Parts: sequence; structure tokens; C-alpha cells
Amino acid sequence: MAEKSGPISILAHRLRSLGRPPSLSTLAAIFNDAEEYKYFVSLVREFLPEREDDILQQCTPSAQMAAFASHFRDRYFPLADYSGWGEMEEYSELTRGIPVVIMGITYEDYHYLPNDGRPGYQLIAYLLAGPSCIDEEVRIALAEACAEHVPREQLLRVPEGGLPREEAHRLLDDSPYRAVAMWADVLDWATGNFFLDTNDEDLSYNGLPDWNMETVMALTEQWQRAEVIDDAISDFVVWLEEDMASRFQEIFDFIEEKRNQTA
Repeated sequence: MAEKSGPISILAHRLRSLGRPPSLSTLAAIFNDAEEYKYFVSLVREFLPEREDDILQQCTPSAQMAAFASHFRDRYFPLADYSGWGEMEEYSELTRGIPVVIMGITYEDYHYLPNDGRPGYQLIAYLLAGPSCIDEEVRIALAEACAEHVPREQLLRVPEGGLPREEAHRLLDDSPYRAVAMWADVLDWATGNFFLDTNDEDLSYNGLPDWNMETVMALTEQWQRAEVIDDAISDFVVWLEEDMASRFQEIFDFIEEKRNQTA
């Protein structure tokens, strides 16, 4: 007769392998939500089979899910912070969908940029047109923030309303300043990357991605690409902030020269 794989048999197997009883919170979670525990075990076995003992021997459901998140990050991509900090108490908080990290900028993030953004991000954001729905007051506030870092005469060289994303790509893609065009894609949610184009509002509306190997492998590839884009922009910002006035002017000189070449 084939061995059953229900929650009780799984529990019995865990008891035999642990050599010590599980915590009361683990027992309560298993019996109160047996199907979710069974599903959690199936996720462990599908995505991290060699880590099954490491994960399921943890003394509480929170610790088990935190261990799962830690090992999952090492093999695939990071899960949302709350999954790795022991903040999840019920298995359903993990099994209901992949708790993805999202990096997309919201309208609120853009509005906070003049006050809370790093100077380098402020400068390249002002250089670009940004989301079409952003009102003029935000651009004025962004200009005032940028004026603390570069001469106002430089800011007057910015095209009215900012450089459109398509033009940024045309002028900068094959240049040392291509990260500016990448930032334009991020601001417009146009990178084609799930992590960079998805924000809290999108995730709330669309829900978490489903747990399946095809989705996990696709997201792993997307995460690797997101890191490349994010690192390129971050490195560029660091370079810009080392000498903002001269390097911001350097970018404009290049743009004007490239425009003259293509005129």
C-alpha cells in the first residue's frame, strides 16, 4: 500500500525525524490549518528539496517560513522582507502566493522625490519628462531641489517638461550615459521587467503571483535583469554625485552634440 502523504502522516514523519516534539505553535498550526501546512511542505519539496530537514525542523511556523525564504533567496530571488523576518505566523501567508519584492515607483514616490530623494536621482529625474500624469508643481519642486546641487543656468538647459523617454533612448543608449534612459524607463514603468514595473498599487490590484515552477524560473530571470538595471542606475548616480555641477553639464554637452549630429 502506498504511503499516505496527508498532514497527519507528514507530522508523524517529522516527529520521527526530529527526535524531539515540535512546538505547540507548530502543532496548532498543523491541526488548525492542515491543508495549508501540507501545501507549505509541498512547496519546500518542490523548490528546496535538499533543505527540507533544515526548514521543517525549525521550532515554529514563523521560523520555518523564514528559513524557507532565506534558502529560496539563495537559489532563486529574494522574497518580501516580512517573509524572512519571522513576521508570518500562518502558513497561508506564504502559500497564498509568492511574496515578491517590488521595486516599481508609485506616484507618491515621485512626489516625495524633491524632498526625500538623493541628489543624483533628483537631477536625472528633472532632466527627464517622467510620468505623464505628474503635475507642474512637482517639477517646480524638483527644480528647486536640483538648484541646491547645480547652478540654475544648467537647469535652464533642460527641455521644457523634460526629455521624453524615447528621445533619451535615441540619444543615450549607446553612450556612457545610458543609465539616464534606463531611469526614464523606470519612471514610466516601461522597463519590461516585472519587479521594476510593478508597485504596491499594482500588486494590490492584481494579486501575488502563483506558486509554480514556471513562474518562479521566469521571475528568477527577471530578478537578475532587474539587478543589472538597478545597479547600472545606482552606479551612475554615485558617479554623478561625485561632482554634480560639472558632470551634469557634461551630460547636457553630450546631448546637445548628439542632437546636432542627428539634426
